[in-house]
Amino acid sequence: MLRIRKRQWSAPGFALILGWLLASPSSWAQTMSTMSTPPTADTLRFSLAQVEQMFLDRNFQLLAQKYQIDIAGAGVTQAGLHANPNVLFMTNLYNPNTNRVLPLRTPSQVDLNNQVYNSGYVQLQVQQLIQLAGKRSKLIALAESNRSLAQLAFRELLRDLRYQLYSTYANLYYDLKALMLFRSELARQQRLADSYRVALKSGGIAPFEVVRLDLANRDLQANTAHYQSQIADEQATLRVLLRRGDDSFVYPISIPALRPVLPPVATALDSALAHRPDVALTQEQITNAERSLSLERARRTPNLTVGVDYERYGNAYLNFIGLQLLMDVPIRNRNQGAIQAAELTLKSVGVGLDNQRNLVKSDVLNAYDKLKAYYTLFNSRPPDTLNQSQIQQIATDATRLYNARTIGLLDYLDKIRVYQQAQLNDINLENNLFQSQQLLNYATNTRFF
Repeated sequence: MLRIRKRQWSAPGFALILGWLLASPSSWAQTMSTMSTPPTADTLRFSLAQVEQMFLDRNFQLLAQKYQIDIAGAGVTQAGLHANPNVLFMTNLYNPNTNRVLPLRTPSQVDLNNQVYNSGYVQLQVQQLIQLAGKRSKLIALAESNRSLAQLAFRELLRDLRYQLYSTYANLYYDLKALMLFRSELARQQRLADSYRVALKSGGIAPFEVVRLDLANRDLQANTAHYQSQIADEQATLRVLLRRGDDSFVYPISIPALRPVLPPVATALDSALAHRPDVALTQEQITNAERSLSLERARRTPNLTVGVDYERYGNAYLNFIGLQLLMDVPIRNRNQGAIQAAELTLKSVGVGLDNQRNLVKSDVLNAYDKLKAYYTLFNSRPPDTLNQSQIQQIATDATRLYNARTIGLLDYLDKIRVYQQAQLNDINLENNLFQSQQLLNYATNTRFF
């Protein structure tokens, strides 16, 4: 028959443990509050609005894309410029009959009477290229479309980077809260383990209890290292987004209040199709392809060059003034290849519009379903059992029962683990709510939250 003997504590060992247990859970909260305060040196405290403004002012990718808009605007200016006139001047460099270099003087009257022109020859031509079939206006329209594409690409880049900024800021905010939770719990349980080691020397407890505490502390250390690694990644992302080259720590001070009001799904879909830059970008690509095709078709018509020619002492009569008209004869090359390529491009981007709209709808529905799931979870919490005071009561009761030796170490650690997981679940739920709200904002390009 197995006898279970009640564990006896030695006075010194139990006194140490009792001293630790008298530390109330409220003191743990104070510890967490103290530890959640970042070091003042090299720490920059920013609200989300401040971080966003810094991002808009300093982000390298946004600045580079703005230059692309300016470059495209310069292309519009260039497309509107007319071709420069062409001027030709020609004279005799060397006359072998008279052995004269640059014989520019007017011939003598005797030479003129004998129609001998050994000097004074000059030819002057002025030519102007005229683009036919409306090429210039079509080129301007294409350049304006290119500028619109650059502007839409900037808006799409801004949408992507702003979502990344919001997501990273919130992840950092909540990861810091989780880190402080595990640091506080680790410090508390480390004190307990140290007290147990003292009690172990006096024979008041079994060795396995110290080992069990050390294993629990290793779990807390692993969680702490995990969140430290995530925070390091988030700091690296913020340094790039904010274009900061120093090693300062960006500390998020607040998160906008959560608004658990879900917009109608039809409103979200309509807003996405109306406001998403990538949809407008695909539509503008169709416009761009149409204008490119129109330009290539216009290029089937050759350009016309008009010129005026003046010759002295070198043509049918002394001062010859002639009219020039030059044009390529489109027998073989009628720009067939470029036209075919433009037609295929138009077909390709035309198919892409329907696909892009389907992608947008899928993005919105995905974000909507995620947010709805987290709203359901958030609103389904029993208010009388899962509020902060009730969760805190788990740790308080565990401490009281363990102090009275009503429960053992394993039962105590299990209750503390439930308390830790409940706190972590609250942190994760708030983060998931914020992230899913921002995902819907991103999917619709509308600030519903």
